[in-house]
Amino acid sequence: MSAIPDLERFRLRNFIDRLQQIGAVEVHDEALDLADLSGIIEASEKAVLFRAAGPERFEIVAGVMGARARLAAAMGVAESEMVEELGRRSTQAQPVVEVPRDIAPVQQVVLTGDEIDLTTLPFHVQHDCDGAPYISSAIDYSVDLETGRRNVGCRRLMLRNRTTLRSNLSQPSDLQRNYRAAVARGERLPVSFVIGSSPLDFLAAVMRMQVDELAQVAKMRGAPMGVVKCVTNDILVPADAEMVIEGYFDELGYRELEGPYGEFWGYYGPVHIDPVFHVTAITHRTDMLHQSLLHGGRRLERMEMAPLAALHGELAAWRALRAVGIEPAAVRVIQHAAPRQHVRVAMRQAMPGQARFAISALFALPGVKHVTIVDDDIDVDDDHEVEWAMSTRFRPDQDMVTESGFPAYYADPTAENRTIAKIGFDLTLRSRVAGSLEERRPTPPVIVPTNSHASVADALMDRPMYFAELMAAVGSKDGREVALALDALREGGRLSRLEHGEWQLARIGDDSK
Repeated sequence: MSAIPDLERFRLRNFIDRLQQIGAVEVHDEALDLADLSGIIEASEKAVLFRAAGPERFEIVAGVMGARARLAAAMGVAESEMVEELGRRSTQAQPVVEVPRDIAPVQQVVLTGDEIDLTTLPFHVQHDCDGAPYISSAIDYSVDLETGRRNVGCRRLMLRNRTTLRSNLSQPSDLQRNYRAAVARGERLPVSFVIGSSPLDFLAAVMRMQVDELAQVAKMRGAPMGVVKCVTNDILVPADAEMVIEGYFDELGYRELEGPYGEFWGYYGPVHIDPVFHVTAITHRTDMLHQSLLHGGRRLERMEMAPLAALHGELAAWRALRAVGIEPAAVRVIQHAAPRQHVRVAMRQAMPGQARFAISALFALPGVKHVTIVDDDIDVDDDHEVEWAMSTRFRPDQDMVTESGFPAYYADPTAENRTIAKIGFDLTLRSRVAGSLEERRPTPPVIVPTNSHASVADALMDRPMYFAELMAAVGSKDGREVALALDALREGGRLSRLEHGEWQLARIGDDSK
């Protein structure tokens, strides 16, 4: 029998404790109405912990994954190492170990039958036009009834009544496909919704792969994962979660309106017809920490899907570029745009045509819509740098690539006939002369006096020098005396200049002044 994995290491509450230690959590001890939570959550640049929300005085945390630094903390690596670590974990299997129910923290409290009451949970209105109160942090665990393959995804839950709710199954997903197949057979589809999870579990849940996705959760954790069988269905869920809502989507199919709801595009998703979910059990820890996700507001870089999607998008971009023989200096998916839409790539010494080649490779990635290629002297994390490159290195008639007819990503507001167009910007520098001074970016001088020469003339006898180099050579921290020395050499006919402005001693017969 496999050893029981640590059932506290990846607990959400313990992760919040770590975030508090690094000052990444805003804590509210005061009593607050549920209706007031969303405004506070969206206004904060930190994760937000409420200790007394609603009349029940719920403990709720939100915004947990709303920054790359917090996701890096969950992974236990520096931000600069996240993509490499994600790639490593995605290829390394980890054990999934079923544990007995009596030791599973998430089943310390079990509610079934008449004990079930969804109105005792902190569903709350998250956007001003939402159709009802929501829980936004559910990770759905299910099994394809035909193949037995386990599926994991992310889902919002809309309160319907004490024992039923609605969820969004309107867009293409494995869960939608499995549910439609079940309905076609006249069957219910059991699903368990996990509330209160490690950011690493969400990192796995947003992946869509034709594999055992429960095993993907363990991979993203990078460690063995304890799971427990649910009380009223045969689905395995992480035993260390805060809460599980068990039940099934019924066999009656799509029949009730769900939504509207604020989506990750920064717009509302429309009302659409979805199935009804029936709750058969609620299980949770005795000291449960509820979780809410920040989703679909005005500041997209704070939305919790943004760093998750960016990290996956960056790994996909690295792999796509390497597959065509390009090794970029840096890749960044921009979080203040809609998830995975804008990609920036810094290229090392891009050869003619290579930037367009990179753009074409990235156009093939689902979700990617705008691609910007820069040289590696541009910091892809710095909007000012990229805008400067756009203003000084981009000719629209030569450096813009557009293509159309690509399949639209979920709810893309620019889609027409379910297709979108894509655009690429080549901001790489066209060399006028190799090594030209005009290609060099000015920076403040760093003059460290070496006192290696007694005079300016002695220094120039060694080699031509820029003015700052001369200052260092003669030990000057001022420069005006160096200018006078150069002028004296010029008056004596002993000074000339190179093409890029370096000072040099004049050669015999050189008339340059």
